[in-house]
Amino acid sequence: MIRLFRKIRHKLLSENNYGVYILYATGEIVLVMVGILLALQIDNWNESKKARITEISMLNELITSLSADSTALTINIAYHNQAIKSSEIIMNVLDSKGQFNDSLARHFASINNYTTFASALGPYESLKSMGFETISNKSLRLEIISLYDHEYRILKNNERILTEDIQELKRDYYKEHFVEFQVIIPDPPYYAGKMVPNNFNELMKNKSFKYFVRTLNTSHAIFNVLIKMNIERVSELKRKCQEEIIRLN
Repeated sequence: MIRLFRKIRHKLLSENNYGVYILYATGEIVLVMVGILLALQIDNWNESKKARITEISMLNELITSLSADSTALTINIAYHNQAIKSSEIIMNVLDSKGQFNDSLARHFASINNYTTFASALGPYESLKSMGFETISNKSLRLEIISLYDHEYRILKNNERILTEDIQELKRDYYKEHFVEFQVIIPDPPYYAGKMVPNNFNELMKNKSFKYFVRTLNTSHAIFNVLIKMNIERVSELKRKCQEEIIRLN
């Protein structure tokens, strides 16, 4: 092709046909420029295609991790629900001056249920290292960041507070009022441990213990509300990620 253009230029010059030569040379320049622009356009298209494939892959990974988070959060609700149920049973027995029985020992243990939410952070950490701009949809990108860096942090902070309260009771209070304390055997949706009081009749009169039971009941209930809010948030974000994949495809 280049040899053909060169022959045409030589022929025009040898014939002293400068007007046609200038037009031809101009056309040749335009043709070269068009070729360069087309090449750049194709290159940009290829890069956009690669970026879109990477984005779709990342969104799929996020959807998988969000599904795992939703499952973990749902399991945690079961643990706290058991703690709420057990605390209500204990409060009823204490208020009605009932009798101690073996099943009550399990409920004494269950009010101390606590959870440790471990989010599947792998895809989010990958997204951070790649750059958040990998997600082209700005509003979706901000929602992803908000969930992991804001909502999850609030959840884990409240989880830490509840856990510390329970650990403080185990360390500073229960050892004086219970002869046995076993809450280390996991058996979903609750711990299959037991707590046997030294003197059940005295425990029924203990205002501090009643306060602790009612406080834990409230704390578990509030924390469950927070978990449910996060589950809804996760579900909504999953839906938006799936919709974004459809749009990108």
